Amino acid sequence: MEQDIKKINRSIKIQPLFSAFSDDLIFLVPIDTLFLTITKGLNASQIQFMTMLSMIVGILSRKVLLNISNKIGNIKSLRLGSFLLLISAVILTFSNQFSIICFYRIVFELAFIFLHMALIVLKNNLQSIDKGSDYFKIRNRTKIMYSTTTIITSLLSGYLFNLNNYLPMYLQILLCVIMFGMSFLFFEAKVENNAEVQKNINVKTNLNKITLLIIISFAISTTIITLGQNNSKLFMQYDFQKVLSTEMLTYYITIIVFISRISRLLGNIIFGKLYKKVKHKMNIIITLFLILAFTLLIIGHFLNVNITYKVIIMSMGFFLILATRDSFKVYLEDVALENTSKEEQQKVMVDMEIYKKVFSLIGSAAFTLILTKYELIVIEFILLGMCIIELFINRKLYKSLKEIKSLL
Repeated sequence: MEQDIKKINRSIKIQPLFSAFSDDLIFLVPIDTLFLTITKGLNASQIQFMTMLSMIVGILSRKVLLNISNKIGNIKSLRLGSFLLLISAVILTFSNQFSIICFYRIVFELAFIFLHMALIVLKNNLQSIDKGSDYFKIRNRTKIMYSTTTIITSLLSGYLFNLNNYLPMYLQILLCVIMFGMSFLFFEAKVENNAEVQKNINVKTNLNKITLLIIISFAISTTIITLGQNNSKLFMQYDFQKVLSTEMLTYYITIIVFISRISRLLGNIIFGKLYKKVKHKMNIIITLFLILAFTLLIIGHFLNVNITYKVIIMSMGFFLILATRDSFKVYLEDVALENTSKEEQQKVMVDMEIYKKVFSLIGSAAFTLILTKYELIVIEFILLGMCIIELFINRKLYKSLKEIKSLL
């Protein structure tokens, strides 16, 4: 038993480092469009097709992925995810045919379905030593580490890319090899279901309701943030270029993107401290910040003021989107794992990722059609409306969680 506790503590200790460096191809992210277009010779439509195809494959593979995870377990699933991430980096680096590069993106998407099993391992390990409430703190530490790393790689990858287009990818492959090796250091404690919950039919009914609300909230919030980040950046660019020269526009956008990465880091630190005080009101508070973000972007667009004030107002909105990005996910992961039976944990984790892809796919397609007739300001109003819907969902989730607490 003492040996198991050592393994559990080791797993908890290495989890933030593992997740921070496996949360993406971090050396590719800053130069992804440059690498795909300049080095691999792809055009915008090919990149869009590749992204859409990988999402569709991920959605259609739900049942197969779930069966594999159930069969091999959480530990082997996270190892498989880590291995697939390595394979995706290798394929992208050494292939030049479009069809094979498409395969990189599919493998990349599937990798994260399996890597999410690491979250179940973390939660179970914490619960086994009566520290289940530390999940948000540790996952928040992971996001802070990831944010800090991406600030560094955003500066480093561009420099390396200019020296040699393939240098960032060689480093990425090396990092993936290290993370794959680290995946063999994980250990998962066996945690039994709460007997009181198993016997209480009312509690079970409420848990099913909570699970549904979590999945919907997760899918909508990630769609708002992902599409909001991409479209709002373009929205600001179009607004600023009416007044600024190309040189000044590039300068402003570059500075805004760099500061947004810092705001993401600060958001993780601030919301991490805030969580201790607000607990299950967390999602409501974050949604209110998102509402403020899109309100500032819209107000900044319509204000007829000096360009400096316009840049400041709209940038503040953009920074708020980035600041909320990670805390939304971490909170909903925590609530999902806290209120799900051990048998259902894998299903909920997979469903959260799959439905996120479904909503993002629908949102991307809808926005593409809308932009054929209307300007980007319409998208900003739609995103604001989605935030208001998300607020009502999160209020309902908050009430459901209070009901569960009263029943136990």
